[in-house]
Amino acid sequence: MRDRILRRKPTPAPIKPFDSYEWRAPSAQNCIDLIPGWNTRFPDEYGVVAGNGVAFGDPRISWAIARYGSVDGARVLEVGPMEGAHTSLLHRRGAEITAVEANKDAFLKCLITKEIVGLPRARFHLGDCVLFLEQNETRYDLIVACGVLYHMREPLRFLQAVAARTDALYLWTHFMDDLSIPDDDSPLAQGLRQTRELGELSGRQFVMYRHSYVGANLAPAFCGGIYDDARWLPRRSIVGALETLGFDSVEFAHEATPHPNLPAFSAFARRTAPGKTSPVPPTAEAR
Repeated sequence: MRDRILRRKPTPAPIKPFDSYEWRAPSAQNCIDLIPGWNTRFPDEYGVVAGNGVAFGDPRISWAIARYGSVDGARVLEVGPMEGAHTSLLHRRGAEITAVEANKDAFLKCLITKEIVGLPRARFHLGDCVLFLEQNETRYDLIVACGVLYHMREPLRFLQAVAARTDALYLWTHFMDDLSIPDDDSPLAQGLRQTRELGELSGRQFVMYRHSYVGANLAPAFCGGIYDDARWLPRRSIVGALETLGFDSVEFAHEATPHPNLPAFSAFARRTAPGKTSPVPPTAEAR
């Protein structure tokens, strides 16, 4: 008996699949699980669990479409599509969408969303949207930039590049409420004043404030800018820049002061007067 116990073979270790392979049956959820840190909440009809933030039926995008009019057949550029939820809404309304995303994980999530939802009229590109605008001569019926402006290192350059490619722009953005900065020597007031800068656009100067992510870029769901060196514009700088660039009609909505992070608003800007075009910005090579 003892000899039989000694001769018994050890239980073999379980054989595990390679990390780079999927062992489960194909499913949309497998695609979602491929990349951590989703922000988007998919409609129940797709049967996947992703994030709990951005909804496919975002009222901000519906408002922008209502301001523009029918986007059926319209050529739309979406800057910063993040995970494709807004792209899906534009697509459902009939738009032809070009989308530019700089975040590599977010770009891959957009491709996953495109596969799950089915977006044949959407094309996603990976790269810097400012360089895309400056090096591309295509004009768009509408440009959508939701949650983008306040991540820009050079927000005035971004607005100039956008204005050279469209007569209709939708922005949702945070802004720096510098009118609420205490007029004293408190640490908060001194710190904010130290980040104050001036930027120039078409001969006019606009106030900006440097902003850091303070480590937020380390989170899997981070969806900010390319650099930890953003500039936040006060509301008056945003409005003034749009006017300088020839947008003579600007409507506002979704104003939140304070927002969970900082004040925010939606702006739909349109160039209605003939001849009020914005100059084409110099390319990166010419700078």
